[in-house]
Amino acid sequence: MKGKHSIVVRNRRVQFALELERNITVIRGDSATGKTTMLGMLRDYEELGAQSGVTVQCDKPCRTLTSRDWESQLSRMKDSIVFVDEGNAFVSSRAFAQAICGSSNYYVLITRESLYQLPYSVEAVLELRTTTRREKCTYNKAYPYYGTLEHAASEMDRSDRILTEDSNSGYQMFSKIAEQYHVRWEAANGKSNIFACLEERSNDKTLVIADGAAFGAEMEKIYRFLKLHPSQVMLYLPESFEWLILKSGIVHNAKLADILERPEEYIDSAKYFSWEQFFTEKPEPLTREEKKAWIAQNKGVSLGSDAFFPFGDNIERAHKSGVEYIAEAGGSIRDDNVIDTCDKYGIAMAFTHVRLFHH
Repeated sequence: MKGKHSIVVRNRRVQFALELERNITVIRGDSATGKTTMLGMLRDYEELGAQSGVTVQCDKPCRTLTSRDWESQLSRMKDSIVFVDEGNAFVSSRAFAQAICGSSNYYVLITRESLYQLPYSVEAVLELRTTTRREKCTYNKAYPYYGTLEHAASEMDRSDRILTEDSNSGYQMFSKIAEQYHVRWEAANGKSNIFACLEERSNDKTLVIADGAAFGAEMEKIYRFLKLHPSQVMLYLPESFEWLILKSGIVHNAKLADILERPEEYIDSAKYFSWEQFFTEKPEPLTREEKKAWIAQNKGVSLGSDAFFPFGDNIERAHKSGVEYIAEAGGSIRDDNVIDTCDKYGIAMAFTHVRLFHH
């Protein structure tokens, strides 16, 4: 399954609205926030349908998974959104992680525990909040449970050290950035070690950089630490280091902008257990048509030549590749034709009067 899916669960007294875009969503929160009520309504609808007094609006079947013979139940669920209530011990087991890896379902897990066997995102940890009450009905909606920093650069000069998840390519890149800001950098050698590194030097102002796509289980410990030391820890949690490189614009691909804007439309839960895995895969080579489309949308290209252009057809060809600025030697007996062609397309051209072309 892939894509974004909206769910509205309602009876006469209460309504719950969720929007899912990842294969694993965790709903946290205190008691009496509606989690169990929502699961009960889904279970009633699954058993009794319209007679339950519950309506469920979703483009996919919504199923509930219980502890009794859960493996057999799960084997029969395909292309569905599967809800699991807290109290089901199997959710934190390796067996459950193995069972849902490669599954065509999306999973909504209601629990206050951290599920270390599962690679879920910080962005996929939600909580239910009451938005309004009207006509004797309480309306609830799911919102992100944690907040994270959008940009690390703005926090660099306020940090005593940068702590990265591992010592691979991400560490190498951020260590170079840290040198520019004269900040210490360290590798935690695994996301599970980040909390211990923070506790060890809790007086340092630390900028933590980790792969947010699979950091959800570690976040609760970090969140508690943040509450005790609110001014000592800053977080930067991009999807992954590979996502960061793709987002930077270094890599050019005709589909890339749309993939980064709407990754949920491309990442199939049956193929990728975590978004982190998707962004490590090399994109397919561009087809001939995609190459033409990419070249056609190029704008603002600059062209330099170490010899003069003898005819206007050089400019015609440059225009097809999005050239808007030219620096060339000048000195051709047809300079007037070249200038006229530049004027025709609104191209700015400067003569350098330096000819470096040697026969």
